[in-house]
Amino acid sequence: MNEKKEKQLNIVVKEELDLQFLHDINLKLTGEVGRTKRNFIDILRLKEGDIIKLDKNLEDYIEIYLRGQLFAIGELVVVNEKYAVRVVDLA
Repeated sequence: MNEKKEKQLNIVVKEELDLQFLHDINLKLTGEVGRTKRNFIDILRLKEGDIIKLDKNLEDYIEIYLRGQLFAIGELVVVNEKYAVRVVDLA
């Protein structure tokens, strides 16, 4: 391919991939730390301070969902004294 055609192709690709209009769209991301099942009566008996054990260990990866669909895998980290998720792999 000659240089002129390559430049034209690059311009077309850049124009087609202009995603500027998407910058203001908010999407819901959810990080799932773990799951558990409990009997209804056990849930009714829960009180402040009770601990609910989950099916994962602290060092396990967590699932990151985008609009309810698995999007990525990550690990819990602390940034400026707040929990955060470091993306390890995209699903």
